[in-house]
Amino acid sequence: MPARYPLALVAGLTAQKKRLVAFVLALALAIAVILAAATIGLGRPGVPSDAVAIVDGVDNGTVTNDDYQRGLEQSAARLGLDAPPEVGSPEFAQVNDETMQGLLLAIWAEGEANDRGLEVTETDVQDELDQIQEGFQNEKEFAQVVRQSKFCTQEEIEADIPPVECADVVEQGRLLALQRLLSEAFSSEPEVTDEDVQRFYENNLDSFKTPNTRSARVILSQNQAQVEKAQADLAGLSPDDEGFAQAWEKAATQYSQDQASKDRGGLLEGLVEGQGDPQLDEQVFSATEGELVGPFETDRGFYLIEVVDSTPENTQSLEEADPGIRQQLVAARQQAEQTEVQNDFVSKWTRRTICVSDVEMQFCSGFVPPEPEPVPGQPAPAEPAAVNSTSPIEPGTGTLALDGSTQTGLPQGPKVPAPPTPDPAAGLEGLPPGAVPVGPDGAPATGAPPSGAPPSGAPPATP
Repeated sequence: MPARYPLALVAGLTAQKKRLVAFVLALALAIAVILAAATIGLGRPGVPSDAVAIVDGVDNGTVTNDDYQRGLEQSAARLGLDAPPEVGSPEFAQVNDETMQGLLLAIWAEGEANDRGLEVTETDVQDELDQIQEGFQNEKEFAQVVRQSKFCTQEEIEADIPPVECADVVEQGRLLALQRLLSEAFSSEPEVTDEDVQRFYENNLDSFKTPNTRSARVILSQNQAQVEKAQADLAGLSPDDEGFAQAWEKAATQYSQDQASKDRGGLLEGLVEGQGDPQLDEQVFSATEGELVGPFETDRGFYLIEVVDSTPENTQSLEEADPGIRQQLVAARQQAEQTEVQNDFVSKWTRRTICVSDVEMQFCSGFVPPEPEPVPGQPAPAEPAAVNSTSPIEPGTGTLALDGSTQTGLPQGPKVPAPPTPDPAAGLEGLPPGAVPVGPDGAPATGAPPSGAPPSGAPPATP
């Protein structure tokens, strides 16, 4: 018999056989739907009734209702609230996001560690807990902060469990140890060649130039006669004379109206040609060092000047600049690689994370940021309101601080480590202030480097 029933043959079947045919066809249709669902993602695991989220492919990757409620309480405590806010209140979204962020990041890190074959030992955990306790003045202070932050359950408190042995505290020690392992796994030391250094140097040559600078003592007054009196008092004095500085201090105090220099003996240091008053610059950078010049008139009044120091323009050599250039190139490339690692990490685990609608946030697959509510009398924004960064939390941004504050200490979940960022205030060794930031290829960067700075302050996770 053919695979399909001809219409005439179907018409001649008994009612019983027709029902059998209908059942077979329905079964075939159901199988087709299941196969289609599996190919388009409808066959992904669902969230159990006693949970709010699940991370596919991770042992113990379920965020239970109890986990979630505990996280809400800890988030509320961190924010100084007596209890978690009501669902739908303005505060709930922030508390929910921080709670889910911490809970999910903890699971993500466990999954990433498993994928990479990384294991945390009891010794690793204990080492982290010891370091945490060392940050407090004494055990009493540590216990107080732990309990205020609700890291110990009521049952643990009633059972007189030592704070360092409370389950959430131990879990934080494990997450810190896990963070260290992931940090080592994600870290890199990019290679910088001599050619890279030379290309950077040539592309940023102006940044390695120190401009011509001069220091001068000045008298400024709207009254030309006052400046002429100062000239008479200072005539014949050389910067090498013993009483030179005292004479200028007296003259500036008595005759000068220049507020920037009169209290410093008329001294203006580090004048850069082309960056100041053009009329004053013209005289300062054309004068002979150690000779009185003036009075001459400007838009500000009459000046008397004497150049006391001069530093010619200088360009730092490639050899001198090499250490600083290498440091900056390594930092730039580490930042680029770290950004890629963070993006891959977040993308990988977000795809595997399913949340119930009540707790959805940016770490949940399929999350759509809510539309901003219109403000009466104001035009609607052109773009949706920005959502929190999906980058993992920076190391050390926990609720429980080593010093008892709420800034650093126990982490809120595993973090993808960020590369060290040079302190711009301190400058780089061998690299002059004002050097152009660069991209990983050594060319000047066209904008600020990407920031992996994520939202901080998520509550501790208890997966």
